[in-house]
Amino acid sequence: MATAERDNKSAWGFVAFPMAVLFVFILLPTVLGLALSLFQWSGGALWTPEGGWALPRWVGLTNFERLLEDERIGHGLVNTFVFVIGSVPASVLLAFVLAVAVNAEWFRGRTIARTLLFMPTIVSIVAIGFVWRWVLNDGAGLFNWGLSLVGIDDPPRWLSEGYWPLVWITIVQVWRQIGFCLVLYMAALQGVPTSVYEAASIDGAGPWRQVRSITWPMVRPMTVFLLVTGAIGGLQVFDLVFIMTGQSETLYTTVLNLQVYDQFVLGSYGYAAAIGVLIFAITIAVTAIQMWAFRGEGRR
Repeated sequence: MATAERDNKSAWGFVAFPMAVLFVFILLPTVLGLALSLFQWSGGALWTPEGGWALPRWVGLTNFERLLEDERIGHGLVNTFVFVIGSVPASVLLAFVLAVAVNAEWFRGRTIARTLLFMPTIVSIVAIGFVWRWVLNDGAGLFNWGLSLVGIDDPPRWLSEGYWPLVWITIVQVWRQIGFCLVLYMAALQGVPTSVYEAASIDGAGPWRQVRSITWPMVRPMTVFLLVTGAIGGLQVFDLVFIMTGQSETLYTTVLNLQVYDQFVLGSYGYAAAIGVLIFAITIAVTAIQMWAFRGEGRR
């Protein structure tokens, strides 16, 4: 009995630190953010030099009523969903195709290919954003220089005109995420028994039929995981948009997290928290819908 109690205490000792980290850096800020959305606060000191308290002012649901009247929130919501829908499925599908190709027996140099494809994932997002911003620069960009060589001298302003900034940001996100998805797909492919492919070959199934009828269904749980986590990350996009556009917001480049940043800069902390609550609620809803749509897939 004493041994069981010691083991129990040891187990709690192991999980105490990570649980404390989760509480301090995730749970507590989340709760405080939810509470702050019900207040108006400019971020000033809570205690004034005159010796009085300067506490946040309770405004109830006023910040959320303001959300309904703010047209920029509507544009940010649309742009965020367009970014998620455009980047997540494309990243997952292209990664699956590349993983199947790299994992094939006839493919040589798979280690080099896997490393090159994974590199964008580990490179700083700040570096990636600045490099692509230089490539797509209107005046001296590498992309426009290449277009001028083939006679196109008046291309669109890729990072400031119309829908083009959002299109390019989505393309860069797909390029950056493919390596991460590919590595996970390759790990999942290792769990597919070779005997299944051998039996399919005996039955006359060709390579494409094997991919469609064996490989894709067998890695479906990994596909579900990548779609869910990709959607969660996409709904929280900020850094790539902020860096590539150089803070030059348009109606087609503003996303929800960028508006949170703008409100913090303006000192409207309560309204910024309300936008954060909106992102939080949408993330939970989208995740729940996906988990419901893919229910049971993880057990197959």
